[in-house]
Amino acid sequence: MPTRRAWCKTGLGWMGGLAMAGSAAAAPGTPAAPPLRAVGSQFSRIFEGTEGQPPKGLAVDLLGQMFGDGVRCEWVPWSRAQLMVEQGEADILIGPYRTPEREARMLFSVRSFYSDAMAWYARRGEESRWSGEFSELAQVPVAAVRGWAYGSRFERLKPSLAQLTWVQNVESGLQMLARRRVELFAANDRNCLPVLQRLNLGDALTRCSPPLDVLHGHMAFARSASGEALAQRYDQTVERWLRGPDAAELYRRWGVDKPVTAG
Repeated sequence: MPTRRAWCKTGLGWMGGLAMAGSAAAAPGTPAAPPLRAVGSQFSRIFEGTEGQPPKGLAVDLLGQMFGDGVRCEWVPWSRAQLMVEQGEADILIGPYRTPEREARMLFSVRSFYSDAMAWYARRGEESRWSGEFSELAQVPVAAVRGWAYGSRFERLKPSLAQLTWVQNVESGLQMLARRRVELFAANDRNCLPVLQRLNLGDALTRCSPPLDVLHGHMAFARSASGEALAQRYDQTVERWLRGPDAAELYRRWGVDKPVTAG
């Protein structure tokens, strides 16, 4: 099956200096280096793809501003995207949360470029099903998205959730919740809000407090010499980019909070 591909482009154009830092000009007569290959899957506002359309989102514009035409973004399924970076078939994994298990397989950027509060969602009026204590959920039907990271506390207490169902995506989890097949669904606002709006469920479902955890999204790279060099190059470049005048505008445009510190 062909993958969906697109060059990372922004049209903003002010980052010429950083683009050169990302892809140095080749000497005369020397073949130009191939573009970096950045892969990711559906992260609302961060990296969005549809069949036959180029991916878009904060990460696409960020990489385009930093590396110009020296990077290519591709939409692929999440499990495949991770494997491509681990095996050196791709250079950058877009947006993973940092976890010990993933750090054993990939190198992570020093600084995160977005954060999410992970939370349980419930039917409106039933938010009290979550008080902050996992022990109360031992026999409660709940759902979470397969392959997502939810934080160390969730991972530690996950075995105690006797009726945990794994779903393929946010839409499936929200629909199960609305149809009373589960009592709680774990996700985050960034991914849930556009789906709730599309399904006309914004008045029926809502987020519970307190959050499960706050997780930070990074770029990740292969655990290899070339991956380590690229990670260092990215870290240096993103620090300059975040101090530039247009970083705040890019975050505002995509409705994502700019990180204050590394995560």
